[in-house]
Amino acid sequence: MKRMASEAGGPSFLARLLFVLLGIAFFAAAWVWYRKDTDPRAARLVERVSGKQHGAASSP
Repeated sequence: MKRMASEAGGPSFLARLLFVLLGIAFFAAAWVWYRKDTDPRAARLVERVSGKQHGAASSP
């Protein structure tokens, strides 16, 4: 039984790489969202991705 656990070895290299890239993308998106009020470039990026005007009054 111990041999089976050591043969499994965890996720493959490709899966680990995918998780790392997804983590980097998540933290980059969070950083841009945090900076949207002070950085005009970040605000434009958030507007472009969300399709909404940042800071504009919401219409009914």
